[in-house]
Amino acid sequence: MTAGRADLLIVGGGITGVTAAWAAARHAPGSHVLLVDRGEPGGGAGAHSAALIVPYAPDAAHRALMTEAARLLAAGPLAAFRRPAPMAFVVPGESAGAVAGRFLGGPLPVADEDRTAELAAAVPGFAPRPGETVLDAWDRCAVLDVRGWTGAVLDGSLPGVPAPELRTGTTVTRLEREGDGWAAETAEGPVLRARRVLLATGPWAAPGIVTAPGTPPAPAHPTRAKRVAALHLAPGSVPGRPGDPGVVFLEDDLFVLPGTTPLVSFAARGHLPPGGTPTAGLPDDERAEGVRVLARRLPALADRVTGGRCFPDAYTPGRLPLVGQAGHAPGLAWITGGSGSGVRFAPALAERAVRALGLGGPHPADPTAPLSAPLPGAAP
Repeated sequence: MTAGRADLLIVGGGITGVTAAWAAARHAPGSHVLLVDRGEPGGGAGAHSAALIVPYAPDAAHRALMTEAARLLAAGPLAAFRRPAPMAFVVPGESAGAVAGRFLGGPLPVADEDRTAELAAAVPGFAPRPGETVLDAWDRCAVLDVRGWTGAVLDGSLPGVPAPELRTGTTVTRLEREGDGWAAETAEGPVLRARRVLLATGPWAAPGIVTAPGTPPAPAHPTRAKRVAALHLAPGSVPGRPGDPGVVFLEDDLFVLPGTTPLVSFAARGHLPPGGTPTAGLPDDERAEGVRVLARRLPALADRVTGGRCFPDAYTPGRLPLVGQAGHAPGLAWITGGSGSGVRFAPALAERAVRALGLGGPHPADPTAPLSAPLPGAAP
């Protein structure tokens, strides 16, 4: 049991939970922040993903969230962990105008001949099909060093922001309202106490929540755990020279990133049962699907696949990550639904959650920000 109680207990040490710990310490200096994770912080979806930040927003709610995240990613300590990642987007010609206009910073231009030639040199076999348009996003995209950022927050190396207290190998199974705070039961035995709680459990089941004596716990949040998968290509399959671009085939939900071990991200088909964990590596059926999609777009790379990986993420309807807070559960908030884009939205989600818990300034006037959502698992 911790001595006394924390000002904020964060359940989940992924990119959103860790970033929330940083945001809480920044907004409320001197607060005791306790971060717990069932494994090791940063070891889940964020560690396995490409960590690609694409400022693409298909609707107003995504645009509001992405705008807030982009501001945080471009300034302050987060900027030091962000590196440019030139990209191009291949889209059907009839939808090019609409897609181009959904990017922050103004519509993307159409790639000129020089850009298209750079892509052909960087991605073997690249050739847009008749009727397709190549959009130039060279200076818009970036990659976040998730491991570096997580380590900096947790070891207290960020100027003026102390590290949170960290407990690994700790699974919170039940939260119960206790006076003006919360008691968190754990599978390992200790009961943790805090004035406020933030649930950032990603695809893993949230603890049962008891808001009043005699009431049953609310069930786990209703997002679906879905596989996210990627193929690994043999070194040298893609040149990977400094500044070489990657390419996104938007209609195929496929992208290729250059690097020491080039990466191909594709849309995995499998969902997981509640609490389920993907098998190590990449299941044969998902690998076959990834190779099939890759062969359709870049046949020169299909026989260069050496392996792959998959991991779970929580998906919400519309793939919009959400911050929630219930009026009948003071001091409790939650973040859910990375939906394969948790890294690029994490700074904004963390800020919104900290504000919802009263540790930050007022939330900007944004009617699309859902800060009065039901408790995880409650009827929508």
